[in-house]
Amino acid sequence: MRHYPAFLDIEGRPCLVVGGGAAALAKVRLLGRAGAAVTAVAPSFDDDIRALGKGGGVTLVQRAFRDDDVQGHALVHAASADAALDEAVACAAGAENIPVNVVDRPALSSFVMPAIVDRGAIVVGISSGGASPVLARRVRAEIEMLLPHGLGRLAGFAHKFRSAVRATFADFETRLRFWENFFDGPLAEAVLQGGEMQARSEMLALINRAQLPPAGELTVLEVDPLEADLLTLRDVRRIARADVLIHGGAIVPAILDHARRDAVRIELAPGGTKIKIVTTAHLRAGKRIVQLMARGQTAHAALSAV
Repeated sequence: MRHYPAFLDIEGRPCLVVGGGAAALAKVRLLGRAGAAVTAVAPSFDDDIRALGKGGGVTLVQRAFRDDDVQGHALVHAASADAALDEAVACAAGAENIPVNVVDRPALSSFVMPAIVDRGAIVVGISSGGASPVLARRVRAEIEMLLPHGLGRLAGFAHKFRSAVRATFADFETRLRFWENFFDGPLAEAVLQGGEMQARSEMLALINRAQLPPAGELTVLEVDPLEADLLTLRDVRRIARADVLIHGGAIVPAILDHARRDAVRIELAPGGTKIKIVTTAHLRAGKRIVQLMARGQTAHAALSAV
């Protein structure tokens, strides 16, 4: 991973775009969607940017760029399509320690722009680190097909009940189980389909029942230890939901990376004898355990006895 992924809160913050053409327009629109206070500087502007300026979506400064234009801004986009000018913008922003992105020139940029899947509150960024923006856009298209357009609506619905769930379920594990059951269940599907009014009353009833987390479960998955691409979608989902992931040393990291970052990972040592005790404790605590086996191997004896 060459670049550190992060999402910046720029709502209401001043951001600068240098340029007046199509590339600048794309940056102005994106910053506007994030709620930034956008200023664009260029000797001339395309009609679409002028229209945004008339509508109050961007402040237009029609003149040549000056180095001190970057001062006071949270971030800067150099999008003039003039190589020398864009480099000058990058230098000016760098001198002020202001994050700067230069269109199609990652070597001059202190941050890169990902391809974006926008579902309201749910935003997915896909980056190639500037190596292949076209490939990143193709990955975005694949993800677009997988994510329903109502996902942002579902996130907003869940947000309205966060405080109630936190007040009802005191510990983190119980809250985690509640939300997993919700997102996997029919209420979430109803919200995605637009049935928020009915889902609201049913959600309140679900919270009021204050159910305890379900008993732990153990799932054994037989996988090709070297080929992450051969995992089924069902396998990926099970690994992603695991609280505890048990695996042998032959399983490649690309497969293990499907697990949550907070999941407990246990590597089976050859001839290990304590795994049964550890697994039983996790099951009693209501954990979801997934054991990954290399295809063709026999389940670990300690687990098969659990």
